[in-house]
Amino acid sequence: MDFKQLNYFIAVYKTASFTAAARQLHISQQGLSKSIHNLEKELELPLFFREKNHLSPTAFGDLFYKQAVYLTEEFQNAMAILENAKKAASRLKIGFSASVLNALDDIEVSIQRFRKSHPEVLIEMSNETDYACEERIEKGSLDIAFSMGPFSSPLIQADFLMEESIYALLPHSHRLAAKERLFIADLREEPLLTSDLKNKGHVLLKEDFQKQGASPHVVFWSNDPQTHFRLAQKNLGVSLAPEHTLSLLNPDCPLKALPIADIQKRKIYVICKKNNRANPLFKSFLKFIL
Repeated sequence: MDFKQLNYFIAVYKTASFTAAARQLHISQQGLSKSIHNLEKELELPLFFREKNHLSPTAFGDLFYKQAVYLTEEFQNAMAILENAKKAASRLKIGFSASVLNALDDIEVSIQRFRKSHPEVLIEMSNETDYACEERIEKGSLDIAFSMGPFSSPLIQADFLMEESIYALLPHSHRLAAKERLFIADLREEPLLTSDLKNKGHVLLKEDFQKQGASPHVVFWSNDPQTHFRLAQKNLGVSLAPEHTLSLLNPDCPLKALPIADIQKRKIYVICKKNNRANPLFKSFLKFIL
């Protein structure tokens, strides 16, 4: 017995006619009659009374009809559930922290290589804060995220990608521009421009200053590097910028970039939920990234 036979039986039961059911099913009447006969033979029960120009179900046929409808509906539900699961398994939701996205120079190339290898996978990407990336990974609404560490959740698997130093950008006319490198002590009284007030970078910055018995005097914040350059050029504050920002500086830009020796480097990771790590799709994706 298979679901095709059940569908054939249901069509015959509803139409009370082999001819009408065969027309509805787009098969031959002879083939339909044979299928029902084989079904009755397998069940060892008559399902229909066959009289001249008349077809009616037996008591067994009435009973079997209810079960056949139930089974086919359950089968359709099961197939729908599996189809939805298949679609979900072929969708990869990736979050990028705004504080690290520009630091990952080759990430687009790596994702494109993964897409060519897995054309069936739909990739959904979104920009988040570091904290939102971590929270959404925990909840399962993101499959993978690129974010700044450290991570507090025991549910998160983190793989190190890179780290970058923090630089101070200031005009050549600034009193600190003659130095080769700066320390937090040099910046205690300086108005500062930062790029990650809503991200972990700001928390790390405060920690570094607090270790020196100070607090960062942040007067502007923006995730747009060009805004940093413009404000720093006008001497409205010292821009604290991650290392990748230096590649965006125009050679003619009247700013000097100085490393800050006692500010901890920003560590960037690719993260996922630990129980997702065994998923073949994630494992394949990580091979292209790590």
